[in-house]
Amino acid sequence: MAKEKAPPFESVNELRAMADNLPFPVIDREEFERVNFEVVCVRQPRRYIPFDSSMQAIGRFLAERGVVELLSAEQVLQLFTEIHWNAWHIRRAANRRFKSEKDAHVVLVEARRRFSQIEAAEEELFIANRRLVVNCVKPFFWIGQVWLPDFLQEGSKALSNAVRKFDYTRGTPFFSYAQKSIQNRLRNFFRDHVRAGSFGIKPSREMTLVKGIVDTWVRDYGEEPTDEVVAKIADLPPEKIKKIRTFVRQWEKIPAPPVSLDTLINEDGSSLHEVIEDTGARDSSSGAEHAEIWQAIDQLPERARYIMKLRFIEGRTLEETGEILKLTRARIKQIQDASLKKIRSLLGAKLERG
Repeated sequence: MAKEKAPPFESVNELRAMADNLPFPVIDREEFERVNFEVVCVRQPRRYIPFDSSMQAIGRFLAERGVVELLSAEQVLQLFTEIHWNAWHIRRAANRRFKSEKDAHVVLVEARRRFSQIEAAEEELFIANRRLVVNCVKPFFWIGQVWLPDFLQEGSKALSNAVRKFDYTRGTPFFSYAQKSIQNRLRNFFRDHVRAGSFGIKPSREMTLVKGIVDTWVRDYGEEPTDEVVAKIADLPPEKIKKIRTFVRQWEKIPAPPVSLDTLINEDGSSLHEVIEDTGARDSSSGAEHAEIWQAIDQLPERARYIMKLRFIEGRTLEETGEILKLTRARIKQIQDASLKKIRSLLGAKLERG
């Protein structure tokens, strides 16, 4: 009868669980194998600012858990080296075999100490890069102060995730990697809440004014005006115009809700299906009709297909479509009418063959 294998020691179970739950990629460096290899522990002195009721969300966010200076590129590299060196030791210790619970417990205590060092290095990276979160949140300030803490919270989650997923051995600057991660998460957060109708989004009077000036200038001169030109027309400081135009660009990125083929979206109140309907065609099911329509649209040139998508699927106006493609409203209307004529012709030819 085979002898039953003894269960692992309790300390070994905890050690393996600690190694399995490390949220960092596995990075093996040759220097980690050297007995005399040591890491530099970067710990900056912190200044603590007392909170009061007058402090805004941005100030509270930046002051929480202390204020430190920006890290140099060398310090960032040292912090990530410390994190992954300690993680490497924890993973290696979890794969060891121990003769007694006492031996396993000694290694477990050392692993706990290393885990504490990892957490301290993580916090150092997070606190030193909080200003990056605020910088990425700035384009969303126009939505309102009530939503600002939620955007800061999402940015914080993205920054923490970037610290844990970053591979410092590839040569990419952590600043660039973290900025892209934060921006992507904030855009997704913004888009999801817009689609859910959570935001009571209404552009300010100044945003509407600046957008109108820019749109008119582009239509008349074929290029965007400078901040100085807009400031002169709007009678506002150029510094303020620059900030407002950032908000306007973010406002223009609000995703349009999906529109059905049967929804009344055109200027004359007709739908795509009604606009291209062939009155001489025989009756068929709605699904078959739509399939034939899109087969015809697929035969259009690439730009014409894109215009049809913007106009009749996303519900864009002629002016909005022209802004996206850098074309005039009249040119968009011309391409649209030519495309509709060709679609009718394709559908008519298919009926004659049928």
